[in-house]
Order: sequence, then structure tokens, then C-alpha cells
Amino acid sequence: MSKKIKLLFLGITMNCAGTEKAFLSLVRNLDYSRFDVTLLLAEAGGPLYDQIPKEIKVIEMPEYGEMFTLTGATAKRAIWNCYVRRNPFVLFEIFPYAVKSLLSKKKRSFTAMRLWVRLMKKMPPVPGEYDVAAAFWGDKTMFYMVDKVRARKKITWLHFDYSNPPRDDKLYLPYFEKCDKIINVSKAVDDALKARLPQISSRCEVLENIIDPNLIWELALRGESFPDTWFKGKRILTIARICEQKGVDFIPPVLKRLTADGLPLRWYIVGGGDEDEINRLKVQAVTHEVADKLFLLGTKTNPYPYLRDCDIFVLPSRYEGKPITVEEAKIMYKPILVSRYLSAEEQLDGGRLGHITDIGEEGLFRGLKKLLGDPELCDIYAERLSKLPRGVNMNSVKRFEEICAE
Repeated sequence: MSKKIKLLFLGITMNCAGTEKAFLSLVRNLDYSRFDVTLLLAEAGGPLYDQIPKEIKVIEMPEYGEMFTLTGATAKRAIWNCYVRRNPFVLFEIFPYAVKSLLSKKKRSFTAMRLWVRLMKKMPPVPGEYDVAAAFWGDKTMFYMVDKVRARKKITWLHFDYSNPPRDDKLYLPYFEKCDKIINVSKAVDDALKARLPQISSRCEVLENIIDPNLIWELALRGESFPDTWFKGKRILTIARICEQKGVDFIPPVLKRLTADGLPLRWYIVGGGDEDEINRLKVQAVTHEVADKLFLLGTKTNPYPYLRDCDIFVLPSRYEGKPITVEEAKIMYKPILVSRYLSAEEQLDGGRLGHITDIGEEGLFRGLKKLLGDPELCDIYAERLSKLPRGVNMNSVKRFEEICAE
């Protein structure tokens, strides 16, 4: 019997988000007779943590994990806890980055990531040696993998549009060049990365995320759905993190305009977010007088009953890679409206499988006005979606296994 391939996945935590769902779909279908799999998490927890296959050995970073989950609001506390409290002299290293951030607001995100990488280099290496290391969460896990993991082969994932918002090429390129493979989750994501950094084109490959339609339908038929069963109007659903990227701030003004003439309509958001972002959205809802029509349902480990029972699924994002929630809405034959993010045309077959609208309030309003006023169009979308092939596409799993074994 041949020796198993020692495979290390690098992750952050198991939240209810697209990356985590994509990871679970991949590892549920791996051939464990060929792979000895370890998952290193910055924080071993999250709503989807219990869904990790039992074949996987899960380990948690003993320290510095807080640095992988920091946000703008928690960055100072995380850096203080992980570095300054241990060694106050680190403040002298941080100071130039703080000055740069103040002087150039446009490049503040570049400066923040460069500071993160500088501090990451102080972290201890990951014990042991692996045949393959895979930074499935991308970004920070890629930087950490390249510098802190010993492995014969290193693979990273790109789940987002590299050029939107802009990334720091001078920081990313050397790390990409130290990866044997860069897995892009769609052709549009792949094309955008190659156009920006043609030097790494030969390392790039498209492996679409794996989704199990039968599992989604099974989950959709059990669990809680909308609590207001008495409501007979139209239900619009968005499944997304509450943050600027997802365009949720467009929702209150659009909802006000749509309901101005008395149209019975409710908009529901399934997903969590920073407390500040959530409060900002609540204030918007009050300001636009739609607090009684916009419902924030929070994070749900099983959002599919809501998807089953909604009338229209909407994702108003400013930018995306290839969002899994849209694929899930397609599986459930829902009328779909999305903004014109990078892979929207690819996901919805140029508009054959759903409505693609301009990014922003006006585009979102016009698109929804169209769908709400044209039930026949919604039926056409649903019929086309129902004719798509069903079943798990195992090509991505097989190709990933081949890459590991090469």
C-alpha cells in the first residue's frame, strides 16, 4: 500500500461563509485512502466547525490566532495582545506604518496588509513537515503558509476579484511566485489575476467550488424558515455578511422606493457582521422609514429553508469572486438578481439564468422593479434553472488530488 500524502489545509475559523462552505464541500469528497489531512485553524470554532469530516485532524494555533480574525475595529487590540504586551519595542516597528496610514488614506489598506505581513514574520513556524500545504482561505493564510510552513508543494486559493478592491502587487507578487499553484474559483477571477500579474499565469488554474445540490435540497426541507408565516406579500432574501462589500447599504433606500406605492414587500438578510456595520444598517432602515420591512435574521447554519420560501434572491455586492450563495439560489430555481460583479455574467450565463444589474442603488431599484412587475420573466428564469445538470461536479476534486500527487 502506497504512503498517504500528508496534506495541510490552512484556515481561519469555520464561520457561515462561502469560503468555509466551499472548503467543506471539497473535503467531504476527498479520497482519504490517499490523503492524511490536517486542518490548521487560527481559531478552532465557528458555526460550521462541527461539520468538519471526522477523518481530518484539526489543530489550532496556540498563539497569534487573533491576528487572523482582526478587523479595523479590533486591530489595535489584537496587535497589543499578540505583540506589544510581550515586547513594547514593537511599537517602534509599528510607528512608521501608522504614519503612512495617516498620510495616505487611499493606500491605507496596502499599509495595513504590509504591517500585518511584517508582524506575521515574528510568528513561530508550523511544526512538522508536509507533502502539500493548501491555503484555502487565501490572503493571510497564503502569506503565513509561504513563510511559516514546510511543505514540498504549496497551493493557494483566490476566491475574490484580485483587482477590486485594488491589491498591493509589490506585496502579493513575491508570495504568489512562491506558490506552486494558484487556484482561482472562476474563469473571470482567473482572467483578472492574469491580466494584473501576467508573470504568474503559468501557475494559475481554475477549479470551481463544489456544491452538492442533493444536500442543499435535503437541508432546505428541514429547519426554521420565515417566522411571519401570515405575511402574504413578496419576500426578498439576501444571504450575505453585513458589510460594505455586499452592498447592503443600498437596500434601505431601494426598499423605500419600492414600497412607496403600497407594494406589500419585505426584505430579509441572513448573515452576521461587525456590530458597528449592523447598527449602521439599522439606523439606515429607520432613516428611510423601512425598519418594519427590513429584517436582519442573523447568522444561520442552515439558511436553505429561507431560500426555499423566498420569492426573489438578491445579491447587491460591490465586488465578488464567484459567490456560492448565487449557486445555491440557482440550485433552488429562484429568480435571482445580482449586481454586475466580476463573475456575474459567467454565473448567470450572460443574463439567461437571472437578472444582472448595475452596481448601486439605481441599478438595484430598476432590476427589482423589473422582476416584481414581470412574474412571467421570473417563471422563465426558474424553468431554465430547473433544466441545469444536477449532481456533484467531481472534476475539481479529482484535479485537486492530481495536483497534490504531481
